[in-house]
Amino acid sequence: MTLRAKAPVLYASRQYRVGDALPGTDEKLVEAWLESGVAFWDEVDVHEPAPKARPISPPGKPGKSSDGDPDALVGKVPERAPKARKTPAKGKK
Repeated sequence: MTLRAKAPVLYASRQYRVGDALPGTDEKLVEAWLESGVAFWDEVDVHEPAPKARPISPPGKPGKSSDGDPDALVGKVPERAPKARKTPAKGKK
């Protein structure tokens, strides 16, 4: 049996994701994780890793807009207004 995470867990400077095997060496911590519902005992030792997200379109290329706004395209680099130059006050140079 393997102790698995139901939610992200930070333990001993390591971040465990959902489905990762948690260390079962500290009995008090294992009990706390089980009582709070953060972890569960997995009967099957084989667990497939969660699929990783892929970008919809590469950066800088126009893509699909989620809300119909053509300026809110996925992957499009936003255009910024040029910075305004500061002008010196009258009488100062």
